[in-house]
Amino acid sequence: MKALVALALACAVACGDGGSAPGGRTVRLALNWFPESEHGGYFAAIVHGLYREAGLAMDVRPGGPGVAVVPRVASREVEFGVVNADDVVAARAAGAAVVALLAPIHRSPWCVMVHEAAGIHRLADLHDLTLAMQAGSPYLAWLERHARLGNVRVVPYPGTVAEFLVNPRYAQQAYVFSEPILAAAKGGDPLCLPIAELGFDPYASVLVTSDALLHAEPELVRGVVEASARGWARYAEEPGPTNVHILSRNPEIGRAALDRGAAALRPLVLDDDARRDGVGSMRAERWQTLVGQMRELGLVEGLLDATALHDGRFVPRPAP
Repeated sequence: MKALVALALACAVACGDGGSAPGGRTVRLALNWFPESEHGGYFAAIVHGLYREAGLAMDVRPGGPGVAVVPRVASREVEFGVVNADDVVAARAAGAAVVALLAPIHRSPWCVMVHEAAGIHRLADLHDLTLAMQAGSPYLAWLERHARLGNVRVVPYPGTVAEFLVNPRYAQQAYVFSEPILAAAKGGDPLCLPIAELGFDPYASVLVTSDALLHAEPELVRGVVEASARGWARYAEEPGPTNVHILSRNPEIGRAALDRGAAALRPLVLDDDARRDGVGSMRAERWQTLVGQMRELGLVEGLLDATALHDGRFVPRPAP
């Protein structure tokens, strides 16, 4: 993912999203990265006035390298946050009382981006290259356990595609709707190998809150979840107006990349689960599977109640 230009980042962090509902209750939402298409539904709910209709002003706080969302949510520094499902599992295992409310990206966007010319078409066949991935991530741990990494040197993920563009034996972690699009736009030949190919498929861009807030103010939580779910449905169908807004928050990403990213994101949001149970819905068995996988990786020890990880009662159901 990209670095945000310093001036834009400073403005975004200082100014938040601006009052989207004058006179409404202001609630704070901490993102896990700079504003991009992976947050599109939350911004769509602002652009189309969905939070305002619920009597809310959503103050979106951008993330970035080293910005930890879970502690801010658990301590109630912010009311809501955006993380991935594996972050929720790790948080609960570490004693942080946060709970998932909405899982808009049903299929994991994580992939390993390789050069098409390298002739590697499966994760199980990664060989003879440098692989940039975030140290300690469950994605890397799962890959090392379930793929044959032949003569692969793992290095830290740099946050850009610069090295990928100049090194034909270089691969890196990526989101299918982000780095590959940027690399292709700069003349690269990216090929995405989804991590889900190996069975590791956590929900992404998950909306979370603290147990304390959920129990104290369920109607506030309902309002945010319902508006956010409607925002994601709107973004999946009509991303253009929201991408204009995201671009104003993160001008470095570029409009073409945002539009292509939204197109790549759409099938990950509007899958069979979303059509049956609603956009952002969650299935208990997927959370249980994720807990088991993270226990297999040694990232979860002792007892962990998978049912405490998620509460999907406020997700709007599709019309019959």
